Parts: sequence; structure tokens; C-alpha cells
Amino acid sequence: MMLSKRALIVVASVALVGFAGCKKIENKPGEQPAPAVEAAAPAAAAIPVNDSLPLEQNIGALPWKGNPTAKVTIVEFSDYQCPFCSRAEPTISELLKSYPNDVRVAFVNMPLPFHNDAMPAAKAALAAYKQGGNEKFWAMHEALFANQQNLKDEFFKAQAAKLGLDAARFEADMNSPETAAFIQKGMDAAKNNGISGTPSFLINGELMVGAQPVDAFKQKIDAALARANKVAAEKNLSGEPLFQELVKTAPKPAPEPEEAEEEAPAGRVHVDLAGAPVLGNPDAPVTLVEFTDFQCPFCARANTTIHELLQNNPDKFRIVFRHYPLPFHDKAQLAHQAAEAAKMQGKFWEYYDKLFADQGKLDRDSLIASAKELGLDEAKFVADMDSEAVVAKVKADVDAGSDAGVRGTPHFFFNGTLLSGAQPLPAFQAALDKELNAAKAYEAKGLKGDALYEQIIKDNQPAPLVVENLEGAPFKGPADAPVTIVAFSEFQCPFCARVEPTLKALYEDPAYAGKLKIVFKQMPLPFHNNAQKAAEASLFAHANGKFWELHDKMFENQQNLDIESLKKYATEVGLDAAALEAALNSNQYEAAVKADIESAQKVGVSGTPSFVINGQLVVGALPIEAFKKAIDKALADAAK
Repeated sequence: MMLSKRALIVVASVALVGFAGCKKIENKPGEQPAPAVEAAAPAAAAIPVNDSLPLEQNIGALPWKGNPTAKVTIVEFSDYQCPFCSRAEPTISELLKSYPNDVRVAFVNMPLPFHNDAMPAAKAALAAYKQGGNEKFWAMHEALFANQQNLKDEFFKAQAAKLGLDAARFEADMNSPETAAFIQKGMDAAKNNGISGTPSFLINGELMVGAQPVDAFKQKIDAALARANKVAAEKNLSGEPLFQELVKTAPKPAPEPEEAEEEAPAGRVHVDLAGAPVLGNPDAPVTLVEFTDFQCPFCARANTTIHELLQNNPDKFRIVFRHYPLPFHDKAQLAHQAAEAAKMQGKFWEYYDKLFADQGKLDRDSLIASAKELGLDEAKFVADMDSEAVVAKVKADVDAGSDAGVRGTPHFFFNGTLLSGAQPLPAFQAALDKELNAAKAYEAKGLKGDALYEQIIKDNQPAPLVVENLEGAPFKGPADAPVTIVAFSEFQCPFCARVEPTLKALYEDPAYAGKLKIVFKQMPLPFHNNAQKAAEASLFAHANGKFWELHDKMFENQQNLDIESLKKYATEVGLDAAALEAALNSNQYEAAVKADIESAQKVGVSGTPSFVINGQLVVGALPIEAFKKAIDKALADAAK
């Protein structure tokens, strides 16, 4: 489940037009009607899958919409908690409107492991599909994307009731092994097609990655349509046979070299070692932190490799273990709790070996049997394994991994330097040798073990980002506040509007009173037709002492940002509408907006909303907890 370098760059850098809103989707020709709800005891429904075809070619088994005989099929791999996936949804809707006869869209769930709510959301969407076909699926689909901050069981049930679904059957379908297996088929299909990030699309079998602008999709569709017409004429094909032929002959991207599979983070990554199991020389100059999953076959393979590495290099490095059970491995969570329980009786590494020795025996009874074989106190082991403290410890490790950029398993850091995947022994040896050489200067100073680890990471952090052109920009809060949040935003972006209440809540939080300075920087995106003039209007308001008033008005009225509307809002906040119109017509503030865009590009910002918090980049309309974490770290660093 690693994100490729290409996927990371594309997915993290593009923002699209906003969510179009929830509306009932009527059955169209070829769409499946909603079946009648039965009064009998609910049973998990089955999705008919043609196992002779890969899932991505099995359009009849997938939720889909559009013209059933379209010559272009877009198979979308997506995650309901991914903000970039939600940005792509309005684009898909626009494409279906622009190509009513030529495009159909099918959906494949690809919940990413570091999105905790993505898997249950995927199950909710499929449960709606099983009971109500395409109509109910797409209605649930829209609701999930519209409520990404609330992907909880209560919301799923409430939405199912709103859609008229049978509650008991919905819950049965959500929790059925068949639903989980179907989602896994989708994830396997993604892997088989070289897809490792969301959103990704197969357009007649040709891969397109990221929430790209609508024009980029149209170029791909036009090319795919031209190819489809040519193949249809040459081979006298139409409908599904044509689709299968187009997929079979689709151009395939050249594989990336293995070393480019994961984009290395800037600098060295610090992972707290306190309380973690350690194997090897505690004073070793190199610390290898491993994030692993006991049910992951690649982790088992890598486990053998790193222990061979330790045998070949005694005393030169130590292994520090961190839990990272992936949510789609149904036995991993309990296995990690069991390992933590074994640690509490001094037998972690022995138990670790047992878990990796037979990954087929990770059920509860087998976990308890392994504990007994090691002579552990069974009653204490079971109590610890199920305790809230142990569950919290495993979660803390997963959170630490996510903070460190871990997106899958196995994942390793040599003194904070990334090495990802079950790579061969020579790759690990080369990484170790490089770090041993880097550690020599620290050993010469008498540093070893924990002290060396902390110092080498501290000395190799990237310089904070410096945003240019801040002087004179609109801001609120104390000018000398210890934390500065530079917000790159635009008034037509729905995700910018979505994050505004979060910024307001942070600014008004008593815990941050007097500690935050929020600076607004313009970044109108070219595919938002009213964004440029709205940005210029806000700078006119700033020059006349009414920036935040007009700012609020425009975000409250994103759907109406034409010139006449801007003049109306200006009047409402006490500005001279005629003067505003003159400023817009003369492009008085165009250069200032351009300067803000250039300052964004210089710090690597290319989508909205994006934030630089005391020199650290934060991208997207993230939950408030993510902002608090960044702010708290900035405050702690400022205090030092």
C-alpha cells in the first residue's frame, strides 16, 4: 500500500473545483433499479462477479453511471476519507455532462490504511449498493464525500434511513465477510494495475493519477474516444467486447525503478523510542526503527532480512519495533495487542518470532496458545491483550507512524533515513553502511545509542519554509504571535470554505489566545472563473480596512462571485462599489495577486487550501486535530 513518488507528487499538489452537492440520482438506461426490501430476516447480499475477468473490467459488478454503451469507460479508484478524491468528484460529474453519450464511470473502493474511517465508509457505500443498486450507491457515495469529517457509524445508519434502506439488512451487508472480500478485490485490482494512491483512474485501461484539472481529463477522454472509434471500425466491435479489446490493448506506463517507489522525506525523520522493544546493542551507532504488521507477508519477508542483517553486523545497529497493523488485515490488530501483552511479561521478541513464523495462526485461540508455549501467565496475558492500555499503545504507535509519513508496511528508518518495503539484503546492507559512515563523526564526540540517534536527526532537519511577500498582507492576531499560520486560499474553492470554520475555531480557542497570527495569501486557481477577481476585490477591501468583512461575505456566497455580486457585497460591508468596480476593471491589484501566487510556488504550494505553520507545510482542509498538532509542535519549538 505504498504511495509511489509520482502518486505522492500529483495527489498532494492538485486541487480541483468543489463538491457539487447531494441530489437524488435517478435511474438511467442500463442502471440497476433498487430491489424491493424483503420483510424476511436480513442476510448479506452477494455481488455477482465474473471471476473470468479482472474486477476493473467487470463493470457489471461495480457501481456505475453514464451511458451503458459508451465508448469510454472511466474506472475510478477512490477513498472516501481522501480530500483529493472528493476534489475529483465534481470533475467526474462535469465529464458525464460534457460526454453524455460517450462516457460511463465505474467505482472501485480503495481505502488507504492511514485513513481510519475509509474502510467503514467503503463498506457503507457497498451496503447501499447491495440493497439499492446504483441509485442508492451513488446517493450514499455523494453523502460520504460531502461529510468527510463525519464518517462514523451513526452517520452511515442515519444516511441509510434517509435513503429508505432496511436498517437490519444494511448493517448485515456492512459487516459481512463478502463485503470485506469485495473491497479487497478492488484493492488487489489497484495493485495489479500499478495503482498505489488515490484518486487514480483507468480510462479505457490507461492509467491517470490524481485529482487533475477537468481539461486534463478531457484530453485523455478525447484521445481514448479517438482510439475507440478506430478499433471499433477496424474490428467491428461495440459495447462490452469493444471495451474489453480497448483495455487489452491500452498503453501501459513504463515501470518506475524500485528505488523511486517511495519519495524520501526531507531530512531525517524522528520517531520517539521511549518504551519500544529494542533488539541488539543498546549503544549501537545506528538505530533501525521498523513499522510492521504481523499479518503482512512482506513484513515477514523483511523480518527474515533484518535479522540476517543483525547477525552479519553484530553491535553495529539495533532494531526498535513499532506497531503498525493495517486495517484491512483482519487479524493484525489483535496480534499486535498480543505482542504488546507478551512484552509486559518480558517475552516480546520470542513472541514476535512466533507470530512471524506462522502468520496463518493469528486467531485468538492461537495467540493464547503461543503465549502458553512461552510460559506466560495466561490470565494476565489475556487481560493485558484486551486492556484499554494495550489498545491505546498500539494506536499510539500507528499515530506515530502516520506522523512520520508511514503509509504501509514494512517501513524502516535507519537513524531517521527512510528505507521502505521488503527489499533484498544488499539494499539493507548498503543503507546500514551509509549510516555507519555518517555516524562516525558523532561517535568521535562520544555519542552513542539514544544520544547519537537524537543528535544526528536534530542536525539533519530541513530548513523551515520562508514565505516571501508577507509584509502588508491581511492578517489577524498579534503581529508578534509565536505561531504564524500563512493560509494560501481562494474564495471560489469549496475546500477553502470548508476549512474556514476550523481556522475560526483555532483562533478563538482559549488555549491559543494571543498565540496565533493568521495571514491570508491569495492563490486563485485558473479553473475557477471568478476566483481572480474575487482575490483582487479582497485586496481592494484590505486597502480600505474591510478585508475580513468582505472575506466572510465571499466565503458565505461562493456560488455568486461575479462582478455584480462583488459590488453588492462591497456595499453591504461599507465599501464604495463604484470604486471597487473601477479597481477591478483597471486590474489595479492583479500584480499583487500574482506576487502571492509566486510566493506560494516558491515554497512548493500548488493547491488550495495550503498552510505554512511556522515554516512547516500543511496541505488540505484537514480536521482540526491535525492543525492543533502542528500548532502545538510549533509552540513547543518556539518555547525552546
